Amino acid sequence: MGLNLNSVYQRPYFIQDRRNQVRKKQDEERSTSNAQREEQTNQNARSKGLQYVEHNNYAAYQPVHNEHPVQYPNEVATALAQRNPNINIAQILKDFKNTAIAIGTPDDLKEEVSGYLALIEKQVTKETPNSKLIKSNLKNAASILDNYISKTLDKDSKVVENWVDALFLQQIDFKYNENDVNPEFLVKFPEETATAKVEEVQKEQVNPFIPQDTELKKLFIKAKKMSYANKPKEAIEAFQTALERANEVDDKETQSKIFLEVGKIYDDHDYLAQALKSYNQSVQRTKDCNVKTRAHYSMAEIYNDVNQIEPAIDHYFSTVSYAGEAENLSAQSKSMTKIGNIYSDMYEQTAFDYYEVADTIAEETDNAKIKGYVSSSIGDAYDKFGDSPEALKAYSKAVKNYIDADSPEKAAQNYLNAAEIMLEYKNENKAKSLLEKAKKLVQDSDDLNLMTEINNTLVSIS
Repeated sequence: MGLNLNSVYQRPYFIQDRRNQVRKKQDEERSTSNAQREEQTNQNARSKGLQYVEHNNYAAYQPVHNEHPVQYPNEVATALAQRNPNINIAQILKDFKNTAIAIGTPDDLKEEVSGYLALIEKQVTKETPNSKLIKSNLKNAASILDNYISKTLDKDSKVVENWVDALFLQQIDFKYNENDVNPEFLVKFPEETATAKVEEVQKEQVNPFIPQDTELKKLFIKAKKMSYANKPKEAIEAFQTALERANEVDDKETQSKIFLEVGKIYDDHDYLAQALKSYNQSVQRTKDCNVKTRAHYSMAEIYNDVNQIEPAIDHYFSTVSYAGEAENLSAQSKSMTKIGNIYSDMYEQTAFDYYEVADTIAEETDNAKIKGYVSSSIGDAYDKFGDSPEALKAYSKAVKNYIDADSPEKAAQNYLNAAEIMLEYKNENKAKSLLEKAKKLVQDSDDLNLMTEINNTLVSIS
């Protein structure tokens, strides 16, 4: 398997200036004066006009007492609306763990959920917990449980995510206090998701991600714990032991999952050669389209990072193919967007063909973050090609989607893009308005670089 962290190639570090790459071709076809004018434009431009009017997303969800009842985002929120809105994060974490047990979550998925909950538990012990990180990790953990319920029952489920969304509308105390209990907040499952039903389906369908061998299962979970604890060498050694057991019992699916996990460790620590080798080994051993989707996407990202265009596109296409078989629309949309970005960097109009497909697929999902990513990428592309009106439309859509996805930093970045193009067109008032909106979104953020860029741009206007 070659699980060594020695003598491997480090991933090169690139600072890509996509705008310069695209406009270089334009400059070559223009006169010297026009080229100079384009270069000046290149320093400031991003987007202009952004017509999206920011709304208070939570205002429509607050309980009011009048003859016009409030419309809540889901049935769970409606049920909780008139109850005591105070809840401590300790109770949420306890209920979340109980939920994972109640639905018969497999051990490997429990470990993934536990990884997110561990990050939350680390935050809530701080003097000032980061509520955004806590919410993000709760959403990720909820998505894992809902995906398991959906696959087990062969029916789309959002019951856990809806429960979490409803909790986010309440008054959460993020300082951990296990003695502060509000009995009104309990997740409710439809009858179809009862434990008996889940266990019945489990007996009929064996999940290939779960090692069936008891010893192998323990070894795999131990390795995962090392990985979550950010101990790469120990994790790789543990996965090596697990691989030896997987070979003994001829469990190819677990072999594949082990190589995928090891590939991710190498990838995270910028060991390019080992990561690619592990991902390839993962693909060769599995029949699971979800695993193939993840492995091919990871390889595509590596090649894309080092500007190896052809293999990057090949692996993105493979990702789209296997994601289609796995009915993973988000992975399809993101991969098509990545291909569009590559062609946009090469100043190829065909980029917009891929963006169009990516946008269409994204609209079929309820993943606002993917929608925001697609729209933001389209905005950047139109800006590179000098089509500011279309760039504005895309940035506007990206802002809305990122706010819906509770991703304020990304929404702020699109406001900043718009403001920079407004400066290009000497509309300082509009630019200032957009920058103020961006600043408001990131005022509680840990993204100091983005905050600094926004403030510096505001100062330049003044």
